Amino acid sequence: MDASNLTFHNTFDRIFSNAALHRISDHQPVLTGIARILQLGGSMVIQMGGKGNADPGIRSTWNPFKRQMLVSVLSGFLIRVQFFGTEEYREWIIKAGLLPVRAELIPKDMTHQTRESFAGWIRTTWHPYLQRIPTDLHTVFIESLINQYLFLYPADEEGIIYVGMVRLEVEAKRCQTL
Repeated sequence: MDASNLTFHNTFDRIFSNAALHRISDHQPVLTGIARILQLGGSMVIQMGGKGNADPGIRSTWNPFKRQMLVSVLSGFLIRVQFFGTEEYREWIIKAGLLPVRAELIPKDMTHQTRESFAGWIRTTWHPYLQRIPTDLHTVFIESLINQYLFLYPADEEGIIYVGMVRLEVEAKRCQTL
């Protein structure tokens, strides 16, 4: 079901979402829907990429591609991933009719033991970009991203690659009749 158009009413006592909602640009319909589908006294816990996620590291690796052959392939591509902060999220929760319990940004290092592991993460996480690039350029694209990232943020002495991530974790309750 589309998270922006939830059709249940007073159905669930708990809602949980992990690593999905940062792919939705307008969270107000999602939160309003969650408030509507929660039973009175019900609660939600959601986690997603938060403000500052993978920044500046991963984003800085993109710069070379803005000037290279991939510009034509990626022109007009709308980035659908958004990372929000705690204050704006608290406001949205209240506007939806929920009581905020907790909203926090949690820094968390993602680690990759090898280049291959890092490449696998890029292949799976960056698939919206890769879908727009001809298949024969995928390896070049991924290797270029990795090389640029490691130039800016070298692996440690044991070869472990760190990517600074930030998670937004939010808890809220439905404490009133809607």
